[in-house]
Amino acid sequence: MIQAVLRVVAPPNKRAEILQVFCSLAGPTEVAKGCRLCRVLCDANDENAILYWAQWETRDDQDDHLRSERFQRLLPYIDMSREPPEVDVSTMDAIGGIELVLSVIRAQQH
Repeated sequence: MIQAVLRVVAPPNKRAEILQVFCSLAGPTEVAKGCRLCRVLCDANDENAILYWAQWETRDDQDDHLRSERFQRLLPYIDMSREPPEVDVSTMDAIGGIELVLSVIRAQQH
């Protein structure tokens, strides 16, 4: 699985516009081939920081998204960032859920 997180810092007068565009594209992205999730988040430490978080089944799925017309619509808004945009792309071999958390807690109790 591939996880990608994009962080931009919007100019205060463009925050609502950038947030609206990111949100309007997240839903259609989430139903695209290979997308596990797509979320738009706001940073609790900086109200102008916006995160676009997506998880993909394969690298090819992610690459198709990056080449898509939908993603291309984000580029002008990414360019508006007051700070250099941050991009973090990670590959993940395994994902643990609540079962992982509970097994660690139980192991500590014994």
